[in-house]
Amino acid sequence: MPQPVQTLLVSDLHLGCKHSRSKEFLEFLNRYSPQAIYLVGDFFDAWKVNDGWRDTPDCQAIIDHLIALSDSGTTLHYTPGNHDAFLRDPGFDRIMPADFPDVQIDDTFYYESLRGWRFLITHGDLFDSIETRAQWISKSFSAFYDHCLSLNRLVIANLLRSQRNPYGVCGFVKGRVKRAVKMLSRYEDKIMSHAAEHDCDGIIFGHLHTPAIKKGDTVLYVNTGDWVENCTGLVEHLDGRFELVRQYGQNQYLQLEDRNAENAVLPFEQVAPC
Repeated sequence: MPQPVQTLLVSDLHLGCKHSRSKEFLEFLNRYSPQAIYLVGDFFDAWKVNDGWRDTPDCQAIIDHLIALSDSGTTLHYTPGNHDAFLRDPGFDRIMPADFPDVQIDDTFYYESLRGWRFLITHGDLFDSIETRAQWISKSFSAFYDHCLSLNRLVIANLLRSQRNPYGVCGFVKGRVKRAVKMLSRYEDKIMSHAAEHDCDGIIFGHLHTPAIKKGDTVLYVNTGDWVENCTGLVEHLDGRFELVRQYGQNQYLQLEDRNAENAVLPFEQVAPC
């Protein structure tokens, strides 16, 4: 039976892209019975609509599952990203699948955890200077990166024939590129400062494809990762514990005290075996 949980938060599935790990994502989704789901941007990859869109059985199965969850009482929230920015257009409903479930859509959500901590949830692209000032660079890199992903998978499948992450090498390289972008744009400073300015204890976002839970100077920094290179998602359990679930490597855990408890403080990074 699916495990009852409070909330699932996932980002960067890139549904429609040939490199989307939709099968693995569906397996992850089937493991839980959440009260709420947050799709933290780039759930669809609209950049592929005119160039290589892949509508697989798993794509429809994911939408069918979300419909079933919505019908059973799960609330769905969707914050658009750079690859599905069409959702920010007031006329987006004309191109959404007719059978897509009822979902609340906004650039930002404010979420109070079971322990009373307040999180700002957003995709994160609006704080990326490349996306906001020179998106053509991002789109050019995306096309090049697709070829790298294909080559990486070919090498793993046909030469190494292992159970390793088929996109692990590309994920490592992309992580280094994203790190350089963050340094140049002071990305982490901007996104955490934004959360603090809105009286939030932490920020949950995607965009970087780099899953992590860590403590900034004043707020918690939580990146949900992705479903291309890393296959990760964030789960809030019914006991208030957060778990960053990883298909490759160790899961990461975050146990929060009650926010209103005397001397309650944000914890440092906590890691435990799967």
